[in-house]
Amino acid sequence: MKCPFIIILSIFFFVSFERTFAQKQNEDSLAITKQKAIIDFLHISPQDNIVDIGTGGGNNLIPVTNQYPLMRFTAEDIDSNVCNKKNLLKTINRLGNKTSIKNFSVQYGDEKSTKLPAAGFSKILAFDVIHEMTYRSEMLNDFKRILLNNGAVYIEEILVHKKVKKDRVCNYPYLTEQELKKLLADNHYSIKKEQVVYDTGVNKYIKIFECVPEKTG
Repeated sequence: MKCPFIIILSIFFFVSFERTFAQKQNEDSLAITKQKAIIDFLHISPQDNIVDIGTGGGNNLIPVTNQYPLMRFTAEDIDSNVCNKKNLLKTINRLGNKTSIKNFSVQYGDEKSTKLPAAGFSKILAFDVIHEMTYRSEMLNDFKRILLNNGAVYIEEILVHKKVKKDRVCNYPYLTEQELKKLLADNHYSIKKEQVVYDTGVNKYIKIFECVPEKTG
């Protein structure tokens, strides 16, 4: 007869495995749902010239590029230790090898400028990065410089209902939706459309915005 302790331990590990497996399935399902919502929102055309700001290791960019394996993308960041072709390739391999590292141009800016060519991009992606910027207004103004006429900036942010000093994961405080919209308005951006792509049901939710510079003069 098995020791009761061993039986209880076996049941514990089985239940833990079941929960872990179910949780992973749920997370994968939510990730797929979120990615589809973002792809539909971006409405990418093969003629688009797209740059991703603050790419890091490519966790936000690669799911987008996987849908367009024949298109080229520019990845921009300020940290070459994190954002480089070696790390991008790791993310490509982890997320299914649907795109090629040859499709990426990696460029480096600083905290106040992307250092990218003027009027070079029809779509600027700024995913989960605005809240980490030290010089937000300077960067939003630089986006206008590198954006083509009739182009748009797509900002995806984790937003909070109630402010906290900093997030446990990224160590930066997330913005409220009101703070983000005020930032955009203060820097003369109009929001053409917006959509919640994921809601934790607690204090955080993810929302994406299509923004265009306001016409001046």
